[in-house]
Amino acid sequence: MSKTKVIVISGVTAGGKTTLVTALSQCIDNVCVLSFDDYSIDALPSAPTVNQMVANFHEAVNQYDITALMTDLVLAMETNQFSVILIDFPFGYVHAVLRPYIETVIYLRTPLDIAFARRLIRDFSESSQNEIMTWTRTYLNEVRPLFLAHDQLVSATADYVLDGTASTAEQITQLKGFNVI
Repeated sequence: MSKTKVIVISGVTAGGKTTLVTALSQCIDNVCVLSFDDYSIDALPSAPTVNQMVANFHEAVNQYDITALMTDLVLAMETNQFSVILIDFPFGYVHAVLRPYIETVIYLRTPLDIAFARRLIRDFSESSQNEIMTWTRTYLNEVRPLFLAHDQLVSATADYVLDGTASTAEQITQLKGFNVI
């Protein structure tokens, strides 16, 4: 079997990464999916704060301990049974530990108002008005500046930037046109 292709789907929270990875996994034979969210990496003590991320995004991203994800990635590569490994990972090439393993980074550029609304619907539909207002203030004061830095830095290093408002089918058609899948 030929070398396993590692494709990373990146973007801001609620930008559509998981939706695209799920759809792509159904289009590709012999695929393995790894997701940043499955490892609770952002809950580890090593995870940087939002303020650290805004102050120096590149340095802060590399504080994330992705050892567990990397262990699974290396194991999946060593089995030589997958043609493609899809990784749902927000930071693309910016994380130095993952960078050498990546063949392609696809960045989903989703307008921040849409990502904000998706996050509210996904994570706060059962929340109180007070919880929603607290998150909204946090978003405006801390998270939005981080997302602006994220979008600028991660998309600049991506191999492909897709419209996060396009349908998943349109995104897949575009990736097929680029011969990514």
